[in-house]
Amino acid sequence: MYMAYTQNNQSRTPHRSASVSEVITTIKQRHTKAMIRLVIIVMILGTVFSFGAMVQAYAASTTSPTASVPVHTVSKAEVHQKIVIQAGDTLWAIAEANKHSKENVRSYIDKIKSLNHLATSSLNEGQVLLLP
Repeated sequence: MYMAYTQNNQSRTPHRSASVSEVITTIKQRHTKAMIRLVIIVMILGTVFSFGAMVQAYAASTTSPTASVPVHTVSKAEVHQKIVIQAGDTLWAIAEANKHSKENVRSYIDKIKSLNHLATSSLNEGQVLLLP
């Protein structure tokens, strides 16, 4: 830091030059802007993470589309046969084995998928399916 001395009344009182005070003011302004930016970034990140947590909590509370339908949602008038999927089972083989004699295999597969709320034809070992 540069200190200039003036010789007024034989006293030696140091005072800062104008350029040093301008530098200090500029530094303070930069720190203030940096702090404001930091606070804004922290607020944005907090909002994003809390929104992500809410979405994840909501997604965890809903059931997956491949989950088996609980028995209590099936009307009492209709009783459906349940099968447990074994390794190597396919919807096509299940449909061929369980469809009515004159029914189309593809239409029976569509019925199985809609009854069990399946989005795809993939099956998991141990999954329980209801048959129409």
